[in-house]
Amino acid sequence: MRKAKRYVWALLVLGALALGGCAWLLQPLSAKLTANPTSGPAPLSVTFSAAGSTGPIVSFTIDFGDGSSAYSGTDLTVGVSHIYEDPGIYTAVLTVQDAQGRTASDSKTITVLPGTTASLGVTPASGSAPLEVLFLVQASAASGRKIVYWKLEFGDGNALEFDADTASLNLPIPYEYEDPGTYTATLTVRDDQNFTATAQVTVTVTTPPPTVSLTASPDSGSAPLAVTFECSATAGAGAKLTKWVLYFGDGTFAGQEGLEVDALSLSLTHTYEQTGSYTATFKVWDSLNQVGEDTAEITVTEAP
Repeated sequence: MRKAKRYVWALLVLGALALGGCAWLLQPLSAKLTANPTSGPAPLSVTFSAAGSTGPIVSFTIDFGDGSSAYSGTDLTVGVSHIYEDPGIYTAVLTVQDAQGRTASDSKTITVLPGTTASLGVTPASGSAPLEVLFLVQASAASGRKIVYWKLEFGDGNALEFDADTASLNLPIPYEYEDPGTYTATLTVRDDQNFTATAQVTVTVTTPPPTVSLTASPDSGSAPLAVTFECSATAGAGAKLTKWVLYFGDGTFAGQEGLEVDALSLSLTHTYEQTGSYTATFKVWDSLNQVGEDTAEITVTEAP
């Protein structure tokens, strides 16, 4: 019985030694992550390498630390490029793994500085043609760089462009849009490292309603009073005049529709039979269904 117990203990000890010997045979893992460069202005392109890692590595991943998808691979000699778009401090982490599931990791800190930026503002951003606006051109070069060129495209086929040699721009640029439409103005700046930054704003130019004028002569007198009305109207850019009505203020009117003209000029005479105060109104419609109007006051008194 004692021999049997000694035999069992011997087997256990030998098994433990065998297992321990296998563990000793497993080569340790070592993760080594390099990055070049580790700092610079956005957008920053960084090349990572896991080539310095050692051990029976079968796979590796690199988490770039900026919320983007991690890179996974098996060839440690392959350089892995990644672009950090936004300024900030990021921690990239390399994790290597062997066939037994063991892992090791290493990390690098990447500092992304503000890059060359462009900003474009406009006031007003909308209004009737012709529309005068003021653009505000602003730009800043990345640290250690200079802006060497900038261009402002107004979106209507016209543009301004200049060479420069400055760390920043802050320029008011006046401009007038002649015709109705929606225009996208674009600012482009380039620094001395050939990096470009852009900014855009939208300007909406509308067609103004018809410009209308009404005068009355005479505008006062005794009944019956014959008054001559001089009426004129001009359509806004991009529209036509389609209809007019002159309300005499005493319940009668004159008018015409079915027009398609840029401008009109009329002379109409109307007789006021009754005494009183009247408001004559001249209204004109355009092809965009916009209305322009003007008024004139007439006073009719009793005959002496």
